Amino acid sequence: MAEHKEITVIERVVECRFCGSTDLSKYGKHKDKQYYICKVCGRKSSETDTFPKMRQSKDLIVRALTYYYNGMSCRNICHTFNDMRGLDVSPSTIWNWIIKYSEMVNNYVMFFEPHLSNVWIGDETVVDIWGEQYWFWDIIDTETRFLIASHLSKTRTMNDAIDLFSTAKAKSKIRPRLIITDKLGIYHGAFNKVFYTRYKEDRVEHLTSRGFRSPVNTNLIERFHGTLKQRYKIMRDLKEPYSASVLLDGFVTHYNFFLEHSYLNYVTPADITGIGEGIRNWGDLIELALGRFQP
Repeated sequence: MAEHKEITVIERVVECRFCGSTDLSKYGKHKDKQYYICKVCGRKSSETDTFPKMRQSKDLIVRALTYYYNGMSCRNICHTFNDMRGLDVSPSTIWNWIIKYSEMVNNYVMFFEPHLSNVWIGDETVVDIWGEQYWFWDIIDTETRFLIASHLSKTRTMNDAIDLFSTAKAKSKIRPRLIITDKLGIYHGAFNKVFYTRYKEDRVEHLTSRGFRSPVNTNLIERFHGTLKQRYKIMRDLKEPYSASVLLDGFVTHYNFFLEHSYLNYVTPADITGIGEGIRNWGDLIELALGRFQP
C-alpha cells in the first residue's frame, strides 16, 4: 500500500505586493475581494496570492518556471497564458520571471547539504551561446543521481576543473571514495590540487573512463548531458553568458528537485539525499529563498 504523507496546513500571511511588508490593515471589500492598505509604504492592494512586488499570482509564475524547464519556450508559455487565461503577458515578462526566480533559487540551494554516496562522476560538455562555444562543467553522484556542482566557462583549463571539484567538495558532507572523469588531461592535476592528502584514511581515488562498456565509465553524466542538450536546443535565450549560466543552473535545480527517476523508484534526487522534504514545486523553493534573503 502506498504511504501517505502527512499534510500540514499553514496559515497564509498576506504581504504587501509592493514592499513585502506583512503590516497591513483591511481597507474594505469590492466585489467580494478584500483590499488592504500597507502601513509601511501606504499603498493599497487586493488580497492576491503574489510574491513581493509582483502583480501576477504566484501560481502563474510557478507554472512559467515549470513549463520552461520542462521544455516550453517563453513565447509558447506566453501564448498558453494569454489564450487559456485571457491575460496580456509578454514573452519578455515571462523571461524576467524565469531569470529573477531562477537566480534567487539557485543561490538558495547552495546552502543545502545533501547526503551523498562516495562515487562521483565529473565531465564537461560544449554549449553554444549566441554562436560562441562555452563549456558546461558538472559532477554527479552515482547512487542518488544528484548533480552536486556545475559551472559555465569560456575556457577549458585546469582552473575550471579545480572550480568544479572545489564546489563539489564544499557542498558534500563526505569525501568521496572515487571520482571518475574522462581522459582530459587537466582533470588529473585539478584532482590532486583539491583532493590530495597524505593521510591514507582520507584518500580519494581518481579513475579515467575506460569506455562505454567498461564498469569505469562516464555514461551516467553523459546521459544527463543528452537531456540538457535536448532542452537548450529550444532555449533561444542563451544569448549571453550571465543569463545562460542562470538558466543552465536553473535546469540543474529543476533536475535535482522536480524530475523523478525510475532508478530511484520515481522520486527525485533531492528526496533521496534528504533535502527534498516539503518541496513540491518551484513555488516552495521561492518561498524558502525569500525567507532567507529578504529581511
